[in-house]
Order: sequence, then C-alpha cells, then structure tokens
Amino acid sequence: MAKHSAPAQVSWGQKIGLALLALLLIAGAAGVYQLLTRGGGDDVADGTGDGTDQASVGQTDGAGDEAAATGNGDSASATGSDSADSTGAAGIDPADCGAVTVWVAPALASTAQAAAQRATDDCFTYDLVTRESAAAQSALRGGDQPDVWLADSTAWPQLLAECDVQLEVGEVIASSPVLLAGREGLVDKLGELGVGADTDWAGLMAAYQEVGGARPDAQVQLRVGDPRVDPASMAMLSTVGAQLAAAEPGSSASNLMVSLAQTAVQGDPLSATGATTLVPATEQQLGAAGEDDLRGVPLKGGIGVVEMPFVRVGDGASAPALDALEEALTSDEAAQDLADAWLRKGTDGEAPAVPGVPEGVTAEARGSDPAVATALAARWAVIGPQSRILTLIDISGSMDAPVGDSTRVDLTRAAAQTALSVLPEQTAIGLWYFATELDGDKDWEEQVPLRALNAEVRSGVTQKDVLLAETEKLTVDALTGDTGLHDALWAAYQEMSAEASPDSIASIVLLTDGINDDPPGGLSEKQVIERLEKARAEAEHEVTVVLIGMGDEPDEDALERLAKAAGGQSLVLRDPTQLPQVFVDVVARRAA
Repeated sequence: MAKHSAPAQVSWGQKIGLALLALLLIAGAAGVYQLLTRGGGDDVADGTGDGTDQASVGQTDGAGDEAAATGNGDSASATGSDSADSTGAAGIDPADCGAVTVWVAPALASTAQAAAQRATDDCFTYDLVTRESAAAQSALRGGDQPDVWLADSTAWPQLLAECDVQLEVGEVIASSPVLLAGREGLVDKLGELGVGADTDWAGLMAAYQEVGGARPDAQVQLRVGDPRVDPASMAMLSTVGAQLAAAEPGSSASNLMVSLAQTAVQGDPLSATGATTLVPATEQQLGAAGEDDLRGVPLKGGIGVVEMPFVRVGDGASAPALDALEEALTSDEAAQDLADAWLRKGTDGEAPAVPGVPEGVTAEARGSDPAVATALAARWAVIGPQSRILTLIDISGSMDAPVGDSTRVDLTRAAAQTALSVLPEQTAIGLWYFATELDGDKDWEEQVPLRALNAEVRSGVTQKDVLLAETEKLTVDALTGDTGLHDALWAAYQEMSAEASPDSIASIVLLTDGINDDPPGGLSEKQVIERLEKARAEAEHEVTVVLIGMGDEPDEDALERLAKAAGGQSLVLRDPTQLPQVFVDVVARRAA
C-alpha cells in the first residue's frame, strides 16, 4: 500500500504573506483597468480635450476668444504632480472630481496659474482662460458661463446683478490702490500748482479749473477710461464722485461728468498720458507698465481701491474643487505671486515696491455702495457715446440787427468759435447755413459735413480747422435772403434721425433771430410742429434739439413751441461764452 503524506500545515506568517499577495494582484488589476480606460480618451471627459489629467492655462487675445489648450508646450500646464504643497483631495468622492473652467482677468493671470498648480491633483484640474473685463461681462450677459471668474473689480459682479446674472462673490484675492498717473514733467507741474500729498480731491478740482479745466488746450487735462470696464476709473469715480451719478444738468458735477465721458480714453488709459494728461491707474498698472517717467500721484484721503474677487458662477463644478482653488489663491504662498504681479494680497497685504509710487500709499477702501457703481454705469451709457451735433446758423438779412455794440451775426460767430475751442476733440460737428432759397428751392445748404473735430480732412488740416475757417466768414457781408426757419429745422431733424443710433448722441443746435420769414412759401408753424411730433413719436432713437435765439428780440414763444414739439429746449443767448455750456447741457440732459 502506498504511503500518503500528511496534510501540510500553513503557518500564520504564510497566511499573511498570501493575503498581501492577493491584495497586490487586486491592486495591479485595478491599475491596468484604470490605465486602459484612461488611454481610450474618447470615453473620459477630463476637461482637457487631449485625454490627460492636466488642466491647461488657455491664452486669449483679450477679446474673449479661447486658445486651444493642448498641453504640448503652447500653453502652460497646471499639474499637481510636481508640487510638494499640493492641496490634495484625499477622501473626495470621485463624482466630485473633474476639470474646472476658470476665467481670469489679465492682472491675475500669473497668480492664477501658480495657484492652479498648487490646487491641482489627481482629482482636480483647472482650465484657465484669460478674459478681459469687457469680454467677460458680455459673455456672462449672453449666458456663457465658466465655473469660476477671477474678476479684476468687485464692481463687475455688482453690474451683472442688475442683469439677473447669478454670481457668488467670495474672498478678495488682491487689491491695488488707485492714483493719478502722469508723466514726470506733468507731476512736477502739479507741484508748482500746489497739488501734493496734502491735497484732497476738492483741492485738485479747484486747481484743475484754474488751469483750464476741460478745455483741449488746458495745462492739465484729466481723462478716464470707460468705468464700465476699466477698474481704476470705476474705483475713482465711485469713491470721489458719488454725486456725479445724480448731478443735475448745469451743475459743476454734471459738467465734469460730461467732460470725462466725452473725452474718455478707449482702451488702456495709460496710453493717453502725455505732457498735459492725467489718468486714474492702479499701483499694479504702473508697476506692469515699467516706464521710467511714469509717476503715481496720491491724494489725501485716497481716490479709490480696486479689489479683485473670487467669483463662483452657476453650480456645475464641485464645491471641493472650487474651495481648493480659492484656498490656493488666498494662502500665504500666494502673497509672493501677487507681489511679483505688483499686487497686494487680499485687502490688507503689503505694498509692492512699485517705481514711481511714493511710500506710504494705503489701500484702505471706503466701502463703496453697489448702487453708486450701478448708477454711474447707467449714466455713462447715456452720456458716454460720441456726441454728433448738426449746427444750423441763420444767415438771413435780419441777422445784421444790432446787439449792444455788435450785431446778431457777430454774436453768432463769436459764440460758434468759442464753442469750437473748448469742445472735446472727439465731438462730431457739422455745419449748415439757412435763409431762403440758398440751394435752388431749399432754404438750407451744407457748409461742412458732419465729422469728428479731430478728423483729418486733408493733410495737416482737421475738421476743427475747417469749421473755424468757415465760421470766420460769418459777417454782415455773408447775409442773404429771409428766414426759412421751419423748412431748415424739419430738414435737419430728418437728417439727424437717419444719423441716430445707440452708439452716438444725435443733436441739433440751431442759432437764429427766432422769427420764421419765408415769403416763397415753405412749411407753416402748424405743419412743422405736426411733423416733428409725429417723427418724434415714431423715432427709434432720440434726436436732441436746442433752438437758440440770438440777441434781444427773438420770438421766444415761437421757439418754445417748436422746441416742445421736438422734445427739446429753447433759450436766448446774449453772451457768446454761454454757448459751450449749451453743448455740455445737450449731452447732460440725455440722462436727466
């Protein structure tokens, strides 16, 4: 009989070894499975578009068009594998993992990239896309949404709230005080005018008026950007000019607001700095510009602080992923990244050493009222578009009537040339003369087409030069015929109705002795009133009409009836220096 061996005895040590081996086999199988499923790429939505776990920092051209995030060296990759201080996501439900789309203002781009690298791990990735303020706001209003928006002003979420865009504003990532920026020579000139560290905004405005104020030839000119998209301009206007949003036409505050709106810099305000121009700019903008002759001028009490918040949009991304990024952006590690970008951490971080910015500039915000930003933006939308003004001048024989030691036509010439000397260069002005039968049966004739005052008509000659030369000819020798006021006004209204658009302020300013006298016929007062009322009621865009009686004896009642029919105003002008204020009020009353 064969012998049988006894059953083998397994020790506890062997049992533990077998158990470990089994665990290793299971883990290895899981790893192979994970590798195979990730390798397919088409079935795994990891947010990168190339089958990897890396979130790319997308680059844009500033207009909101996203560049492809390839991860092949054309864009920066935000990964956590090389970061020793990655936040990690241990214990996070895999369902909360994935890519987070982040729109980043250019001022925060480098800081956001570094923070995304710290926050990214095997669970969280972040696709960073640079978006200018205007492009981001426009896209959000249109329904396009990232998961996070790193905005360059707390004002932008306030404005979007008026459009029912749902945003959750989190911590302030960075801040930067606003200063008046100018070239070294202009800053020295301000010192000569007594403007220094102890000068507040009111003191600056007093000095500003003394040196010419809003005149194009002033020694010092203050210009701003569009406060709806330029953070420094919004911060300054919200801080020092809350009353500007509700200023009554004719007040100094309203005049300043109109002047700033009509001379606003399109694009970067720092591009407008020169021998006479000051603009609001942040400490960060001055640092990033890196220009040796740029200086920042602080005022007593400050002129605003730009605060840059972390904004959550919608509810599509996982809260842990958003929390991890916000923590990385507000951590101690972020302080150096912000300083490298010339920014202060949070609302009370240390000031970066920016060349041209004096020491001791604080970033203490005054606690801006969201209603102020909203009101400013609304007013700007009305008075900011280019002013396009068709000016009609009466050259009928009755304009030779005396006005004191002068005549009506002399008063008109002086008023027109005074206005041309102080109107903003971007203003578009056209000139018609009217009398009777100036051009065949027409009672009006175009002398200068409608163009911006700074437009070059021919080599070395601007529209302003042409208008000054043309109005210089306005003497008693230029007068002819009678006064076809009704026909000229109706023709001008039709002309400017065709010109009117949301992007401009269409206006008519008519200067006359105020009495319609048209022997060949033409429209009666009743007929022109009916036409004006009907056209006004049907108009898609408003045309502002101002009728000005020249001298001592205009028919004020008749002018008032015509102006009322057009929804405008009438007045009598006896001092030529009053006309520039009329042009300012034309714009200001649009927002009244």
